[in-house]
Amino acid sequence: MLAMFGAFAAFIPLFALILPHKIATLPDLAGGGAVQALSWILVAGGVAAGSGNIVAGVVSDALFRHTHSRRLLITIGAIAVAAGLAGLARADSFAEVLLAIVAYQLALNLMLSPLVALIVDYVPDHQKGRMAGWLGLALPFGSLMVTVLTIAAPLAPGASPTVALTLTIIVVLMLVAPLIVFWPVPPLIAPESAIETAPQARRRWVVHDFILAWTARLLVQFAAAAICPYLYFYVADVVRPVGGVRAVASAVGELAFAFAVMSVAGALFVGWVSDRLGRRRAPLALAAILVAASLALLSVAPGWPLSVAAYGGLAAGLAGFLAIDSALVAQLVATNSRRATLLGVMNLTNTLPGILAPALTLAVIGERGEAVPIALVMQVAAGGALVAAFCGSRLRTLR
Repeated sequence: MLAMFGAFAAFIPLFALILPHKIATLPDLAGGGAVQALSWILVAGGVAAGSGNIVAGVVSDALFRHTHSRRLLITIGAIAVAAGLAGLARADSFAEVLLAIVAYQLALNLMLSPLVALIVDYVPDHQKGRMAGWLGLALPFGSLMVTVLTIAAPLAPGASPTVALTLTIIVVLMLVAPLIVFWPVPPLIAPESAIETAPQARRRWVVHDFILAWTARLLVQFAAAAICPYLYFYVADVVRPVGGVRAVASAVGELAFAFAVMSVAGALFVGWVSDRLGRRRAPLALAAILVAASLALLSVAPGWPLSVAAYGGLAAGLAGFLAIDSALVAQLVATNSRRATLLGVMNLTNTLPGILAPALTLAVIGERGEAVPIALVMQVAAGGALVAAFCGSRLRTLR
């Protein structure tokens, strides 16, 4: 759980606060175009993350078959993440930031792919919901890191994010280190292939649910990608807090705090309910509906108190959905020897939204520059979350 906290601390503050601020201060973007630049960087980073996670999954499975451990790849990935963040701190042009983010995404997924597979290696099915709920606390922790950085390393207009990036590196390495040092080697779940040994009807059932779970997570993650990376610009251009530009970072920190608190409630409660009921379908669908409703409310810019409440609702729904979906997917691939590879395919639902949402934003921007109709992108994403709820309701896996 600590190592997963470290992984989320590595990327949530980066994409929610540090990277947008970094882009806004680049000399070659002084004439405008920050949102477009961020969108292009997110697209390139998403492509690197998606491909990198699958490759890392294949390598992780190969090492696991020979060594029965995934720690080596996690160690290499953690060191590479630190190096990538350090490289971003030194970047001072759009091209350098773009290359730094691509390298960083490859490093992050080198660490994250084998890390995610550990729940499949070690946790029995009847405990996966609760374990996924505890791992889901990494989402609010990452959001809380945004709040901490706005206090410990405030990003005033024009200020360098080097201190914030340095603190991020320290936190990431400290949280991942205990797993690298103390993690037990022998897996609890034998890596035999359920797809190969199960009856044909069972195999079709597993594939059917995997496809539905993949689609549902893609749409819910698209909903998150429609607001989370653009939160800085949403606050600056839509919410427009009292105090102007200097108040933007503080307002982002307040929203991040609400996100953190509600994510804890969503992840733990929904994970516990799912295990207690022995069912995944209904909680999954309800969490997706909460995501859709919250995003739709945010899109109409309801005012500061309601914006905070809606962002908290989005956090609770997102964390609850990801906890249940993670437990479900872990069950589906639990006895497959290519589990990390399959989880890499599932991870495309995390990276593809990071490509599609910025691409849609770029298409919507057109020639209108910074006048970004963020609300339109959010409304499209809210509709997608409703489709995800339907997909969740069609799952056949009840336990």
